[in-house]
Amino acid sequence: MVDSRWITSELSTVIHSGHGPAVPTSPYRGAVHQLLPTFINDVNPVELVADALRASPSDRPWVAVNMVASIDGAIEIEGRSGALGSPADKAMFHALREMPDVILVGAGTVRAENYGPVQLDTAAQARRVARGQERFPRLAVVSGRARLDPTARLFSDAKQRPIVITTESASTDAVANLREVADIIVAGGDGVDLRDALAQLHAQRMTTLLCEGGPTLNNQLLADDLVDEWCQTISPVLVGGTATRGARGPAMGAANALKLTRVVVEEDVLLLRYARES
Repeated sequence: MVDSRWITSELSTVIHSGHGPAVPTSPYRGAVHQLLPTFINDVNPVELVADALRASPSDRPWVAVNMVASIDGAIEIEGRSGALGSPADKAMFHALREMPDVILVGAGTVRAENYGPVQLDTAAQARRVARGQERFPRLAVVSGRARLDPTARLFSDAKQRPIVITTESASTDAVANLREVADIIVAGGDGVDLRDALAQLHAQRMTTLLCEGGPTLNNQLLADDLVDEWCQTISPVLVGGTATRGARGPAMGAANALKLTRVVVEEDVLLLRYARES
């Protein structure tokens, strides 16, 4: 169990104190420090993500979710998440995208954020190849009705052939059009069966998965107890109103417990990692 008084003390010292030894120059807006599990000055998000242990279950990939939210839990401002980000959050976003074999995202998020192909620099590609992965992760879009535009840049500029996860009830014509630009996984009758979809991805040797939302997809993963890791950036703003939370949908019943494994701070921004205990 983490002593919250210790975290409060460390945050106060690191963020607000003007005393102490000089901190090495950081590539971000302010110095980025790790508070837990050990204190480290000027951390590199790529190294933090690479060092984390992720042992996939026998029948599906390890599932990580990455979200950014305001202090009061909003995940968007005027319909977009970008306004909540910070330099360190963006660096962690790209570091996490370097990790998985496949990135999972809902169709609504694809449309709202105008998703394009996954972009990784040459150094990130080289690190993936050295780990035995493809240069780029696959991008899998969940759309129960296969209502996606096959001419969207997600498909037209893809470096790895995308995957569309849909259902038996999806329009035959819509699925046929998407087969021209993507691999199709059918999982479920009327609604997407995520456990089945993840099992099919695992059968294709995809052992790590990063989910980037949206909240409906996140909630379904939680309801099916499929989340092994949750990375949460807390942006120092208050939004109020009726802004969406990180997971939205039917109540899950019993809450799923994860362990706090990492705390990183960049000025007033917190980057937290929770993971399932092995």
